[in-house]
Amino acid sequence: MNFFDYKAIKIWFTGKALFVELEDHRKASLPIKQFPALQNASPEQRMNFEIIGGGYAIHWKELDEDLSVAGFFENKPSAATTAKVATTE
Repeated sequence: MNFFDYKAIKIWFTGKALFVELEDHRKASLPIKQFPALQNASPEQRMNFEIIGGGYAIHWKELDEDLSVAGFFENKPSAATTAKVATTE
């Protein structure tokens, strides 16, 4: 799949993970500890995000953090993470 095949429609957190759901309802998560800005943020700061670029990225203005949605599914580390992807279908 290519970068533009991953369009997020929903983002949420549990105590230890950040989850993404795509428009085709696939879901994936990554541990929050892989993202220091998110790990150190308050719950309110974590929830203050925007899905940008038509669903291709997540942006936290206050935290100056941006994540590619494709990175949750591609199992290719970005500059921000070296986590393995946990997917569910």
